[in-house]
Amino acid sequence: MYRLLLTITLLFAATLLGAQSLTNTDRQTLLAEIATIAEMDGRHRAALSLGTLDPELLRRDAELSKNGTLEELLAFERSVEETLTDAQRDSLWTLQHRLDAQNYRAFKRLVQRYGYPSKERLGVKSDRLFAVLLHPPVEIEPQAFLDEMTELLLPEVQAGRMAGKSYALFVDNIKAKVLREPQLYGTNRSFDLKTMAMGPPEIVDLEITNAARAAIGLEPLAEAEVRVLR
Repeated sequence: MYRLLLTITLLFAATLLGAQSLTNTDRQTLLAEIATIAEMDGRHRAALSLGTLDPELLRRDAELSKNGTLEELLAFERSVEETLTDAQRDSLWTLQHRLDAQNYRAFKRLVQRYGYPSKERLGVKSDRLFAVLLHPPVEIEPQAFLDEMTELLLPEVQAGRMAGKSYALFVDNIKAKVLREPQLYGTNRSFDLKTMAMGPPEIVDLEITNAARAAIGLEPLAEAEVRVLR
């Protein structure tokens, strides 16, 4: 317990220092670049996910994604009749993959220059840059992407510029949704397509998970909070 409290204290102290390291010019530059990256990240993805270019359906989907429940969002998306042709879908994916590759390079450049620009460091309500981590460029093998981002971002967590919870969400998302592996930190709830119901995070070993969580300042999970895959 003492070691966990010490880790959390050090991370918190580093966060306070990291939050003061950006000048006002830095913040304005970052906010402008992140706004561009965020717009590029979602430029075609919503249309591809919903299967339509209808602006009203896309607006409703965005609204439910932000303010609705998961059940409401899934019900709406199932009700939409897909109208994209194969040619339109292929064209949109080609364009989106190109944007994902650009965002990947821009993301690395920003972190290497400024450190991870968390919402706390920027003084804003949401972390709009985080979405880039959930969409690896198709040119890079997913495990290689995870390894590269781990090398880039774990020092940011240790320096207090990135929240341990955000880093854990990224790692677990790639493991569970891209690599189809059990999670390390147990941050992503599982989803059963057959029952359309949410379930606990799926991990390999609770002791390993809690040791990994402690190393980045997260509290341990109880056995009842996870599904251990043996």
